[in-house]
Order: sequence, then C-alpha cells, then structure tokens
Amino acid sequence: MGFAAAMRYYLAPVVDEYSDPNAWNSDEHFPIKLALALAAAALALLAAQRAQKRTTTQKKEGVLGERCDAPETYSPDVLFPIPRTKGRRLLGLADGAVPFEGEDVWNCYEVSWLDGRGRPRRGAVELRIPCESPNVVESKSLKLYLNSLNFKRFASTDEALATIRRDVASVVGCLASELSARLFDDQPSMKGWTCVDDVCEDDVPESMLRKPDASLLKTTRDVVTERLCSHNLRTLCPVTGQPDWGTLLIEYEGPRIHHASLFLYIISLRTETGFHENAVERVALDVERHCRPAKLRVTGRFLRRGGVDINPIRSMRFGAATGLAQAFAPGQ
Repeated sequence: MGFAAAMRYYLAPVVDEYSDPNAWNSDEHFPIKLALALAAAALALLAAQRAQKRTTTQKKEGVLGERCDAPETYSPDVLFPIPRTKGRRLLGLADGAVPFEGEDVWNCYEVSWLDGRGRPRRGAVELRIPCESPNVVESKSLKLYLNSLNFKRFASTDEALATIRRDVASVVGCLASELSARLFDDQPSMKGWTCVDDVCEDDVPESMLRKPDASLLKTTRDVVTERLCSHNLRTLCPVTGQPDWGTLLIEYEGPRIHHASLFLYIISLRTETGFHENAVERVALDVERHCRPAKLRVTGRFLRRGGVDINPIRSMRFGAATGLAQAFAPGQ
C-alpha cells in the first residue's frame, strides 16, 4: 500500500464523520482524531516498506535465518539456489573453470513420505551433487522441501527418490542423471526390540495423520513382557513450527499391545505440537490409560539439533531409569 492509498484508507472514516461543516466546530476532539489517523497511516506505510524489504531480501538470500513453518503440501518451489561463483571468486577462481573434480555429499536424516496406502515411510537419503554444477542448494530450503514430502503419496520408494533427484537437480543446475539420491541404513541393529513400523497392512487416510488419537491403541488378553519401537515419531516444535524426529521405545509388562494399533497411534502424532519431553509424557499417559500395563517405560531418542540430542525417559512402576535403552534415533 502506497502512502497516498494508506492516507485515504485511514482518513476516510474521519473525513466521512466530519463531512458536516458543523462537526468541525462542534467536536473539540477532532484534531486528536486527525493526528491519530495520520499516525496510523504513517505506521501502515512503514509496515508495508518493511514487508517489501523482507520479501526482497528473502528472494535474494533464500530462507536461511527466516522463521518458516513447515510446508503442509509438496513444495519444490521452496528450494533456493546459491551460485558457486560467490565463494569461488573469493578463492581467485575464474567463473566456470575449476582445477579439481569432486562432489558434495549431503546426508539427509529428516526424510519421510507416504506410500501408496498412505502409510508414513522414512529413511535417510544421501545426495551426491557434482561440484561442476553452477549452484548449491541452500540448506534450510532443502530441509523445508524435504518436510513438504511428509504428506505426499508415492507409489514406491523409487518414485520418491526420483522426485527428490529431479527437483534438487533443477535447482543446482545439473541433469537429474548427474545427481545421486539413495537411501542408506541409518539405524543400528536393535537386538531384543520389535519394530512396529511395517506391521500395518491397512490403508491410512490422511485425516488420521492430522490429529492425535489415543483411542487407536488396542490390546489383547495375553499378558506379556515386550520391548517395542518405532522410527516414525514426528512432532512439531512449538517455537519454530518445524518437525522433530525420533525413535520411540516402549518397554512394558501387561496386556499385549496390538502392534499395528501402536503404529497407527504413533503416526497420528505427526502434527502434535510440543517439546520432546511433552511428546514422551503424552505417549506414556496415553499408553497407561488405554493399555493398562503393570509396568511401563517410554523413551524418546530424538534427532540431534545443533549438536545436542534430547532423550526423555518416563517410567511408571518400572523402577528408576538406569540409563538409555540401546537404541538410537536416525542421525545419532
């Protein structure tokens, strides 16, 4: 909004109110109202200028340093290129000519998508970008892009990887065939634990992924001692709005928890907002209320951020925690 438009917008109500000539003489507060309207117009102009400056800066520099919520839909347009010439000129290298060969290897641990049945899948993806490409991809924009895949369905893992390869290649300026994207094993062997991530055979509607639902938890009459885990724990940070990823570990004695129902419950937390500690406490309370275990311990092994990983442990009638269970989140 330009200055003239802002003036018209904020002064119009005052002018209309005082269009009657008698109002100018009868209302002693009009000068105050006029001053307030002028101040409001000036503030509107300042806000518009700042918004325009932020937009221009973001277009030039990308989203690095900006607060951005995680995209809810597939968004390849968030990927932002940075020309390699910016850094290479500082090294005295001429544009387009380098005396070496090589590649940039990116290990991406926050990669998750939906399979053909709507079930969340996850894995660590290694990207290899040739150093001859004219651009690199800004790291935060890549993170936002990968997060935008969290609710997109793919018929196969190969299709998901091909999409990532194509989209990143288009930004860094190389052929998709010149860029490598592959899954790699980021999870050590977990002897003595049963993973529930691959036991569900049902179609999963997207609505189930949008709201936590503890009523999904089911038990049988068998009484067992079990150690269950899932690598599909995803919640949202209440400060940044970005996803937090981790491995959820549940140790219990009591009625057998139906494995597929536990998986469905865990993936229903994908848009739950809370700190790591709150997420683990919610799971512990939900399992306690709906499954009635005699003993229960819930551990969250979260992906590290800024060199720090947080691993809350909550026990009920299990005894004091003596150390972390031998399982790790991707990237730990």
